[in-house]
Amino acid sequence: MSDKVKDDVHWVDKGEAARELDVSLSTLDRMIRKGEVEVAREGRRVYVKLPGPRYPSDRELLRQARARVEELRRKVGELTEEADELEQERDRARTETETARGECGKLEVELAREQAAHQRTKRWAVRFGIAVAALVVLLAVTILAAWLVATRA
Repeated sequence: MSDKVKDDVHWVDKGEAARELDVSLSTLDRMIRKGEVEVAREGRRVYVKLPGPRYPSDRELLRQARARVEELRRKVGELTEEADELEQERDRARTETETARGECGKLEVELAREQAAHQRTKRWAVRFGIAVAALVVLLAVTILAAWLVATRA
């Protein structure tokens, strides 16, 4: 069959030929007997040569449309599942973000307390250092005074 197909003709079965020619099967059989249309046989199948390019039949168009609708339904289903997964992922990310922000807030409060405590400790360390220095000076003066008293006597 494929070697007989050209751009300006197409081969179809008898049923489709009758539909395209808008005649009954009996009229098509009569046209075949009279030689008004060219036929080719492949086994028990009979194909009719019709002029012009082949256009899909209504059945073929319907089959293609249904296949496309099914393909689109499947794709919509896949995309819906993907959208659901992405929404769940987004919700988890929001929850994690809120948790992290809460923890961050707690850590900022703790940091502020630690910094305040550090400043207090630093002030006390400076005061303690001054007190120790004063005691060292006092001790040195006392030792010097005791030495002076001991050397004069």
